[in-house]
Amino acid sequence: MHAAAFVIAVFLAGCALLVKAVRWWRPGFPLRAALGYVALTAAFFAQPLFTGALQVATELAYDRLPFAEMAGKEAQLNHFRADTLFEQLPFHTLVRQRLLAGEAPLWSHELGTGEPLLGNGQAAPFAPLHVLALPLPPLRALSVASAWQILLGLLCTHALLLTLGAGPWGAALGAVGSGLSTYSVVWLYDTLGMAAAWVPGLLLGLLLVRDGAPRGFRGLTACALGLALSGHPETMAHAGIAAAVAAVALFMRPEPGRWRFLARLVAAASLSATLAAPALLPLLQTLPESVRGRALERDPTDFQPLPFEARFLLPVFSPLAMGSPPDGTYPFELEFPEICSDYSGLLVLALAVSGALALRGRWLFLLVGGLAALLAALRVPPFFELMLHLPVIGPGAHGRMREFWVLAVALAAGLALDRVAGQRALRRVAAVLIAIAGLGLALAPPAGGASWPWVWWVVTLLGAAVALTALLVPRLRPSFPPLVLAAVTLDLFLVGVRYHAAVPARFDLAPPPTIAYLQHQGRASAAPFRVSFEGFDLAPNLNALYGLWDPRGYDPARPDDAARLVAWWLAHRSHFYQNITDSLKKINQPARDYLAIRFLSTSHERELPPPWRLAFEGKGGKVWENPQALPLFFMPRTIVGFEQFRRARRAAMEVGEAGDFRAVGLTTEAQGVSSQDGRVSAIRPRSNGFDLQVETASGGLVVSSVSYTSGWEIGAGGRRLRVVEVNGGFLGFRLPPGSHSVSLSYRPWSWTLGLVLAAAGAVLGLLAGWGRRRGLRALSWLY
Repeated sequence: MHAAAFVIAVFLAGCALLVKAVRWWRPGFPLRAALGYVALTAAFFAQPLFTGALQVATELAYDRLPFAEMAGKEAQLNHFRADTLFEQLPFHTLVRQRLLAGEAPLWSHELGTGEPLLGNGQAAPFAPLHVLALPLPPLRALSVASAWQILLGLLCTHALLLTLGAGPWGAALGAVGSGLSTYSVVWLYDTLGMAAAWVPGLLLGLLLVRDGAPRGFRGLTACALGLALSGHPETMAHAGIAAAVAAVALFMRPEPGRWRFLARLVAAASLSATLAAPALLPLLQTLPESVRGRALERDPTDFQPLPFEARFLLPVFSPLAMGSPPDGTYPFELEFPEICSDYSGLLVLALAVSGALALRGRWLFLLVGGLAALLAALRVPPFFELMLHLPVIGPGAHGRMREFWVLAVALAAGLALDRVAGQRALRRVAAVLIAIAGLGLALAPPAGGASWPWVWWVVTLLGAAVALTALLVPRLRPSFPPLVLAAVTLDLFLVGVRYHAAVPARFDLAPPPTIAYLQHQGRASAAPFRVSFEGFDLAPNLNALYGLWDPRGYDPARPDDAARLVAWWLAHRSHFYQNITDSLKKINQPARDYLAIRFLSTSHERELPPPWRLAFEGKGGKVWENPQALPLFFMPRTIVGFEQFRRARRAAMEVGEAGDFRAVGLTTEAQGVSSQDGRVSAIRPRSNGFDLQVETASGGLVVSSVSYTSGWEIGAGGRRLRVVEVNGGFLGFRLPPGSHSVSLSYRPWSWTLGLVLAAAGAVLGLLAGWGRRRGLRALSWLY
C-alpha cells in the first residue's frame, strides 16, 4: 500500500474503533454525530493526513546545522512547538523501536548519559492511542494519534452532555467548544493533551456508574486507565480532584444505591491503578532522582505559572490579543501554551455565563468550578495557594488547570443552548452577553499585522452578530442553535488549525552527510561511543532518531547528579541543566574523554586544537575525532574515597576541567586512596543494559560515564555485585580478582512490582467477568 494511503487507512481504522467503543459504552449515541466528528477531525488534520505534509515541528531543526544546509529555512518558526520535536518525537521513536522488537522500554542509552525511558512520563510508552499508532513511523504516528485524541475528546464530551440532559445541538456545541479549545490545540502533541482527552470520559463514567448503566463500570475503568497511561501525572491528579468533587456531588443526592455507587468507584479506581502500575510506579521511583524532582525539592514553586497580570485575562475571550506564534507576533518570553490556552469560543463563553446567571443550578455549579480552576491557573490568591499546599500534588504545574475552565464553560454552554430560544429570561441575558462578548473582542483585536488572525477576528465577530440577530428576530430563533454551532466551529477551527502549521515533506529529518558519517562510524565500531554537537546544532535528543548517543540533554526527567556534571563540563560551568548544550567556550578535554565523546560536529568555521583531528567535512559541518575518548566502562589506576558526596562531586568537576579520569576514580564507598589494575576488554550494549568482559589481577572498582540511578542490577558469575555511584553521578561496581563476564541490567523494582499488580488486576477483572457470565449475583453490580 502507498505510504499516504496507509496513513489514511490507519487513521480511519482508529476512528472506527473509537466510534464503535463510545457507541458500545453509551448506546444510542447518534451515528450521524459521530461521523460528523470524524469529518471535522479529518478536516483539522487534512494536510498531514491527505497531502503528505508533516505537522511535527521539524522546521525548527532546519534553522540550525546540520540541517540548515539541506532543505533551507522556514520564514516563520513557532518555537512554542519545540517540545514536540525535541521530546515527543525522540521519546516515541525509542519506545516504538523497543516495543516492535518485543523489549520493555525501560532505559535509553541515547539520551544524555543514559536515563530511564519508562520512568519518564513524557515517553508515555503505553498510552493507548500511541500504541494504536505503532504501525506508522513516528513523524506520521504522532499526528494520527493526536487526531484520534481530538476525536476522543469530541465523542466523550458529546456523550457526557447527552447524559447530563443536553439536546443534540447543545451536545455538539459543548463537544466542539472543549475538543477544539485552545487548550486542546496548543497541547495537542504533548502528554497534557493526550491525558486531557480522557477527562470527559472519566466524568461520563461517573454518571453512568451512578445511574447503574450497563457497561458503566468498564467504561469508567477504561477511561481512568487511559488517563493514567497518557504520561502526565499532573493532569491525572487534577482530573482526580475534579472527579472527586463530582463524585461527592453525586453521592450527596438522596437517592437509593449511593453506597453501591461508592463501592463501584473504589473498585474502578483500584482496578485501573493496578493495570496502570507498570507505568505509574517507575515514574514515582524516577521522579525524586530527576532534574525536576530535585528542583522541586529546592523550590516547590519552580514550575508554577507566572504571577498574575491583568493582561493574562485577555485570552479568555480573545486568544490572539497578545499575538500569534505562527505569525511571529507573540512575545517569546511569555509561554503561549501556558497563558493563552483558556479559550473555548466567544459564543460558548457568552452562553455559559448566561446559563449560570439565568438558570443557576448545574450551570452555576459548572461555571464556579471552572472559574476556581482558572483562578488557580492564573495564580490568583487564595485559589493558587490552596492548590500549592495540597499534599503530593502541591508542587505540580497548576497553570495547566485551564483545561477544567474550558471544559466547564463548554459543558455549561452545551446545557444552555437548546433552552435559550424558548426561555425569555435566558434569551435576554444571552442577548446582552453575546453583545458584550462581541464588543470585548472588537476592542481586543489580534496583535500585529498578520492577515490570518484578522480573518479569524472578522469571522468570529460576524458569527456573534449572526447569532445575536437570530436570537432577537422571532422567526429566526429556531435556527439559533445550528447557527451558534457553525459560528463556534469556524471560530475555533480558524484560530487553531494554523498553530501546528504543516511542514513540507522535504523537512523529513533525513540524515545529512555529517549524520550519515557518524551513523557509519557507529555501525563499524566494536564498542559504543558518544557524539556531541556545537551549541544547539542537532538539538539534544534528536540524536536518538539516528541511533547516536549524545551526552547533552533536553529533558527534566534525566538523573540529576549526572546532568549537573555534564552541564558543568560541556556548558562551561552552567547551573541550568534541564537543557544542556555544548558551548565550546572552553574545551574541558578530560571531561570529554571521560564522557566517551569520540566525535564532535561543529560549524565549517570552527577549528579545534589537538588531540582533535578533522575526520569529515560536508553538508552539515565538520566532524572532529577524539582519539583519547575513554570507553564507557574502565578501571582507573587510583581510587580516591570521600566522606561526603558533595566533596566527591566537586572533585569530579575539577578533574573534568584539568585532570585525568584514567588516573583517578572518585567514590564515597570507601575512604582514602588505593591503587588498582585491570581492564574492560569488551562492552556490548543491550536495550536495557550492557554485557562486559573485565579482567583484573587485584580486583577493584569499575567506573563508567553511564548515569547512576536506582534500578541498576549487576551480576557476575551467578553473584550480585554492589552498585556504586562514582565520579559524582555515574555508575560503578566492585569486582574481585579474576576474569569476569558482567551483566548490567536496568530493571527497577517498580517495574517488577507493577507487572505483578497489573497481572493480579487483570486476573481479578477476568474472573469477575467470568463470574458475571456464570450468573454470580455478587459480581453483577460491577457491570
